[in-house]
Amino acid sequence: MKIDEIHISPKALREPLEKFWSDNLEIESRNGELIASLPLLYPNGIQVVVSLKQVSQSDVIVSDCGKTIAALEGEGIDLSLQRNCELLTGRIKAFELAKQGMELHKLIRFPIDGIDIQLFAEALVSISHLIYRLEITAPKSVHVYSTIRNLLASNHFLFKEKENAFIEGKVEGRIGVDFLTSGGKHQIACKTIERRGRMRDYIEQWGFRWRDAKDRNPKLINSMFYDPSNQNWDSDALNIGRSVCHIFEPYFETDKINAALAQFKR
Repeated sequence: MKIDEIHISPKALREPLEKFWSDNLEIESRNGELIASLPLLYPNGIQVVVSLKQVSQSDVIVSDCGKTIAALEGEGIDLSLQRNCELLTGRIKAFELAKQGMELHKLIRFPIDGIDIQLFAEALVSISHLIYRLEITAPKSVHVYSTIRNLLASNHFLFKEKENAFIEGKVEGRIGVDFLTSGGKHQIACKTIERRGRMRDYIEQWGFRWRDAKDRNPKLINSMFYDPSNQNWDSDALNIGRSVCHIFEPYFETDKINAALAQFKR
């Protein structure tokens, strides 16, 4: 094959890469800290965000603000299990990070060297990939699943469930839900939340998935049901859930759920 014009060159590669890095790097000052969104992604597609706080004339602490471990727990990882704890501790030690509660952080020197931030962010991504090696906690929300299934049945919905219930997005080709109705004017996708602990990162993931699915099917009715006694919901997490779902209720609010289901059955 004869190439009349050579377009590839160091400059032709450098310019799009620098544009990508620039477009995907956001930095803001907040309460005496710098918050940086970096051009790296966790396995769930969420962008890596770190904070930097100067603690002395020569020292800066860079932190993940607890998001990496929170994301693992949000996926149902039981970090109290010995094997899980050993794997996580080993990875933290290998990257020479410190752990305080759920937060991972590292002390770096001022002036800041970009390689220190890059290596810290890559360490977070590596740790987040432990999700493929750690043991999942057994679901503890069977009562939520059973309640929603009974409500769908009592309202005479036709529905698929478990592995047969999935929706499609523009980005994610297959998104698993618990129940998916059929045969009516509206198609209702129901997701019961089995995760325990802090819900912020989990609901952010599902916020993306619901919007992705709605982009593919604007008539889809999104719904989620949860047990607040098993989960830690802050106001922001609840607001995200309400903003991306047509129905977003605790499982025991059966009157509200029935009324909403009846509305979308018409």
